[in-house]
Amino acid sequence: MNERENKVSHFFTFVQTCESVRGTPSKNKKIDLISQYFSLLNEDSLYIAVLFLSGKVFPRGSSSNLNIGFRTILQSLYDVSNLNYHDIQRIHLEQGDMGAIAEYAISKKQVVTLFNHLENKAKEQLTLNDIYIQLKKIANLNGPRSNNDKKNILKGLLIRCSPLESKYLIKIITNEMRIGSYEGLVELAIAKAFNKDIKNVREAILISGNIANVALLSKRNSLNTVTIEPFIPMSFMLADVMFTADQIIEYYKKPLICEYKYDGIRVQMHKFGNQCKIFSRNLADISYAFPELIDSALQTRRKEEDDEEDEDEEERYQKKDFQHINGNGDKIGFDESNVDFILDGELIAFKDNKPLHFQELQKRLGKKIMSKNLLNKIPICYIVYDVMFYGKKQVINETLENRKKIISKFLFKDSMIINAQSDIVTSAEEINFNFKKSKDNGHEGLVIKDPTSQYHPGKRGRYWIKLKEELDTIDTVIVMAEYGHGKRAGTLSDYTLAVKDHASESSNDDIIVPENDISIFRNLKIIGKAYSGLSNKEIDYMTNKLKSLIIQDEGSRIIVKPEIILEVSFDTIQKSSRHDSGYALRFPRIKNIRHDKELRY
Repeated sequence: MNERENKVSHFFTFVQTCESVRGTPSKNKKIDLISQYFSLLNEDSLYIAVLFLSGKVFPRGSSSNLNIGFRTILQSLYDVSNLNYHDIQRIHLEQGDMGAIAEYAISKKQVVTLFNHLENKAKEQLTLNDIYIQLKKIANLNGPRSNNDKKNILKGLLIRCSPLESKYLIKIITNEMRIGSYEGLVELAIAKAFNKDIKNVREAILISGNIANVALLSKRNSLNTVTIEPFIPMSFMLADVMFTADQIIEYYKKPLICEYKYDGIRVQMHKFGNQCKIFSRNLADISYAFPELIDSALQTRRKEEDDEEDEDEEERYQKKDFQHINGNGDKIGFDESNVDFILDGELIAFKDNKPLHFQELQKRLGKKIMSKNLLNKIPICYIVYDVMFYGKKQVINETLENRKKIISKFLFKDSMIINAQSDIVTSAEEINFNFKKSKDNGHEGLVIKDPTSQYHPGKRGRYWIKLKEELDTIDTVIVMAEYGHGKRAGTLSDYTLAVKDHASESSNDDIIVPENDISIFRNLKIIGKAYSGLSNKEIDYMTNKLKSLIIQDEGSRIIVKPEIILEVSFDTIQKSSRHDSGYALRFPRIKNIRHDKELRY
């Protein structure tokens, strides 16, 4: 590595770039700064820098996870500095991220004897690779002493950091970069740094799922070699929304594929060789929650190809040890070899021939260890409706019609994995009939699909259309508010919402906040939290208004007189032990501030 490459690979050079990006409001200037920086990096440093600037430590699909909590970070900072509680609270409320606390703490650094040997090493410049190696060590730690070991590694890094370096080290660890360098900006910077078409860069990222690897391929001038990679989740194809069957028929004017819209978890299933993993909509590995699904998927085979038509059928079947009897009692031959695939579908809780509420499925996700009792109590079904990889090649450029033919070749071990039922519809009447049927069967609605469409990773377009009822709304009142983070630091932007309980006989005039955060204010009961839907101007208004209604100030949270009414849209209402109402709103979003309404007891 020459002297120039050595200098640009220093962590401090990365930090200086981040500060420059944060300091300019110009999007084009941000792109220029990042692209210039990328163009100077060697491959190892480029890979790490792209991840860090994209708000990641490890690439998408990686099983590595830092699992460093707020307490561990704070204790590490306490151990190497003169921090005090009041300083921490003040900085956190003003700036809303741990990076600012770290910068302040390291500026007051007091190195303890145990780490004196690191002071000499601190004279050596930290590199991006130094940081990455230590973070990988942290991710590999587990067991009863792991938190203490993680803290010691983190303290070792912090001691070697300058105040500004410590700020960005903690921002990286907590995934709170917030310098205006979101992933889309990094994509543009990669394209500019290596003179690539942004469309090709974005397509490569959507297919491969690894932005850091796409940066390397761009540097090597090998972007055309990108492909779907096993166990690295690609972006899901997205659907647009329409609210009437007539609108859909008028738009397409051709036969369409019609499928139920299921109330579950969108799941991408990767099966290669004797390994299988499943990834959620946010591309997290959730295989741990569904071990029986993994076992079932690993025993998937494909129907025997009919390329031996002249051979006697019974003779062919006798050659196969692995046979299947379908629902009609017919024998179906299997290809005995493993088949590799990536599938797209919906995972639902399903029992006694009917879907269970989505909330039941969430109980599975909340457990790291699956007991037999839980598996029996909340059985599941994976409904397959698309395929992105089959055999030895990606098939996303095939038409949906052809992809459906590929799906029909799969023979799954049992009914835990099934193919989605698809109907061809040509009229609004047929769509409405299927919509009612879907709702009657306990599903959400319909998804209408263009048979000629390719699979477009990460893109929302009118290739797929969701048909569902418009979201309900409910009027709620704010009883608590919390300060936001990042761009919302210093503003009250997270609101705890309550509704009237007409059955309540409580006559308490004072709000009570027990340790479990359940609050009672006369006949009001908490039903959830909302933090999206308002503009920056509206958030500023809400902050000033809420401060004028404070009953109790708890630092990061205030309790307020229940005067501000919000109209909130939501998907469904589900039972919840988290709130004193016994219920919670699913996917709440603030629709309006109801200045025209006031709370009446």
